[in-house]
Amino acid sequence: MPPPRLPQGPQFRLLDEVSAPGPGPSLTGRTWLNPDWPIFHDHFPGQPLLPAVYFVEMAAQAAGVLWAAEAGFSPATPLQVVEIRKFRIRRPARPGQTLQTLVRMERAWPQLAAFHAQIMREDVVLAEGEITMANVPVAT
Repeated sequence: MPPPRLPQGPQFRLLDEVSAPGPGPSLTGRTWLNPDWPIFHDHFPGQPLLPAVYFVEMAAQAAGVLWAAEAGFSPATPLQVVEIRKFRIRRPARPGQTLQTLVRMERAWPQLAAFHAQIMREDVVLAEGEITMANVPVAT
């Protein structure tokens, strides 16, 4: 499957591909943690870890693709994370691993949507939480 269309530039796209896992408003994103990413050179040299904020960003990017598909707007539409709730990092992620980001839309309104997300490696939950996103025009 080709990479999803995202509003982020190529150096900050964290999803390699997405697929719908089953019924309901949900999808799964896949990310290979490339050992050459610059963040791994400095986030604990010799023992690199994926920074926790990247788990949230993976969830937000997957949620944006899902919301765009459900609501019928372009997946390249910039969305804003407006709330992060109960996000827990349970285990680390390291370079060379492949992660799955599972997102499920919990609620949606015209300008807001709430999602539950889990980031997993195989069957192990590494992180999970809730995010709310807004689809609002960017002020210039």
